Amino acid sequence: MEVVRYRPGEAIRWLATGAENLRKDAASRGRTAVKQSNCDARAVKENLKNAAGALLDYGKSAYTDLLHNQADASEYVLLDEQFDIVRGGTIRSVKYSDVKKIEFKAERATLILEKGNVSIRPVAHIVAGHAKVAVGWARNELEVPFELLIEELAARCKVEIEG
Repeated sequence: MEVVRYRPGEAIRWLATGAENLRKDAASRGRTAVKQSNCDARAVKENLKNAAGALLDYGKSAYTDLLHNQADASEYVLLDEQFDIVRGGTIRSVKYSDVKKIEFKAERATLILEKGNVSIRPVAHIVAGHAKVAVGWARNELEVPFELLIEELAARCKVEIEG
């Protein structure tokens, strides 16, 4: 059997773009706060608000970058006898025979193992109005729905999906 790699879908690249936009906005707000020359109380209060907003935007951009890097460095590698969960620099190997049950509720799959469990959740969601959809995977570079990883794991583990 060939090695199958599930990586977060291409849509997560927008996290990096969003982080860059937040940084640009924060820099602009910070420059505005510093350039103010008025000394009245109202101007000082406005400058403080702008500076605090700029700091908050920088924090949001750093957090968004962190989320993007974590998502980009994670993948599920399906091998012949086991699957590997790669997150950053750590790899956790799980034998298919160790999976006793798979529960799937509210976009979260829990693989019940002989010792412990493994949780698989979407790395991000696409939101349009009231609709919220999980970002899928790139299965060997081909975009697939989020649920396909769970279904393929169930087939390889020879267990039914509950829930």
